[in-house]
Amino acid sequence: MNPTVEQAAEREAKDQALFNEIAEEYCRKDLHAAAQLGRKQRLLRTLAVADLPDDLDILEAGCGAGFTAEYLAGRFRRFHGIDYAQGLIDYANEHIRVPGATFAVGNIKEFETSEPFDAIVMIGVLHHLDDMDLAMTRLVAALKPGGYLLANEPQSGNPLVRAARYVRKNLDASYSDDQAELSAAEMRTLYERAGLTNIRIVPQGIFSTPFAEVPLNPTLLTRPLTKLACGVDTLIESCAAPLLRPVTWNLIASGQRPA
Repeated sequence: MNPTVEQAAEREAKDQALFNEIAEEYCRKDLHAAAQLGRKQRLLRTLAVADLPDDLDILEAGCGAGFTAEYLAGRFRRFHGIDYAQGLIDYANEHIRVPGATFAVGNIKEFETSEPFDAIVMIGVLHHLDDMDLAMTRLVAALKPGGYLLANEPQSGNPLVRAARYVRKNLDASYSDDQAELSAAEMRTLYERAGLTNIRIVPQGIFSTPFAEVPLNPTLLTRPLTKLACGVDTLIESCAAPLLRPVTWNLIASGQRPA
């Protein structure tokens, strides 16, 4: 059953309040020497699906505390991050010092710009939204003709992954319980409804994803383990991507705005 407008607004406000409350704790993932390797891996694998060149104008929707700008430093001309959590944007504006990068509080569903982007990226954002179609409409309008929209999302195809996320929702107070999981077919349909073309759905993350989500100590041990997990994932995903969809944590969706 689809939520009413009031229910959707209530859920969004609850999620926004949660991320404001946990902003400092949330930043720990990207500040952790091991977890940041897994998080950068997920980002770079997402961008690689569209084989993007450097020196582009990039928008990150749901940018969190802005660490993507650091991971991509030197690879873009302009980077703009928006997030509806004031606490996360405050952190980004205070601590992320990368030339060409700016950050602002904003809701994806209300986003408009007079300076469109070559690429828009979202990492784990769509599944928090009640009206994904409206968000997609806004984002596609913010793309230059020929630009790419890239999203990395939890997938619903792996029952073990679904069970792990269910347990975390019930045990981890910092983990939002107002989120969905998208199948490959659902992601493709969402992109098609938004008018995107050249759509690709690619599996991502087997061993590296848990390290990206949960900072583990001691880093003297977990950092090399995370690096190994990232390397193994890259190798497997490059060689056997079509076979991996049932077992990966995430799916990457790439689509292009018609030129």
